[in-house]
Amino acid sequence: MALLATTGSARAGVADEMVKAGHLPAGCISHLLLAAQRGLFKEAGLAVDITQFNGPMENLRALGVGGVDVAHNPWTASMADYAEGNDGLRIIGGSGISGIELVAREGSVTSVEEFVEAAGQGLRVGTLRLDTLELVAYGTMSQNGLSYSDYEMTFFNGMPGMGEALINGNVDVCTLAQPYAETVVKESGGKYIATSNDVWGPDAADCVINATADFMEERPEVATRYMEVLKEAGEQFHSDFESALDDLEPLFSASREVLEVALKRQPPAPVMSQESADGIRQGVDYLIELGYFDSNIADEVIDLRLSPSETA
Repeated sequence: MALLATTGSARAGVADEMVKAGHLPAGCISHLLLAAQRGLFKEAGLAVDITQFNGPMENLRALGVGGVDVAHNPWTASMADYAEGNDGLRIIGGSGISGIELVAREGSVTSVEEFVEAAGQGLRVGTLRLDTLELVAYGTMSQNGLSYSDYEMTFFNGMPGMGEALINGNVDVCTLAQPYAETVVKESGGKYIATSNDVWGPDAADCVINATADFMEERPEVATRYMEVLKEAGEQFHSDFESALDDLEPLFSASREVLEVALKRQPPAPVMSQESADGIRQGVDYLIELGYFDSNIADEVIDLRLSPSETA
């Protein structure tokens, strides 16, 4: 299920530097779309061509072969790709925060406390494997001394099937990302019971900006300028949300009513704070518990040297 309408190219006129950007159909790139829509990249001397990919590994493959210069992705995909041998991959900044949700269907549990109390009682939980969505589910369990063996787990191949399972009552709790999460909540009468902020917060990056070590070495000023534009777009998003929504609504395959909630729950955060980086390190510890990695590779992948400052 497509979550975004096609964005086309952000290029308008002649600019000094071309940047090819890849992203997924997700709420965590609202500032990227806003910057393109409002011509902020052109004003900064950048011609940014935007390509939407259906999945993170497709996006990262394009990054690896030079099809894109930067890629907005879940940070878990970045870690997985690095661990599989892409040692030139780097996380150079943030993208969105807090938009990965643990959602319960109507008539099921209504809080994390009830979720914990339901351990061992057949509560049906759905999630994805090796994904930020999985960490919201597993991290909530792990924080409370629980694991998958305490629930009836179903591992889905994609988020739309999982949302439909919740709507149809085939699972009691599942993990979803915005803005699809809000669509499911509205349709099912569901309830948010935990977010990525609760699990690897407090300033929990869900999507990040990926680049290669070569790109950082060869075009450092361009990388910083790209993130500075995203920072400006993020500030415009926060300062006048309704105006930003006017520009963003045509770009998302979701109603304004959904976006008004969803995009506020997953706001842009292109400058990754130290707290956010620490949160990713915590998240990697969960991935180690799950058996995906043997050691915490976060510091090998995160490189924020080119990120603009939070206050500048």
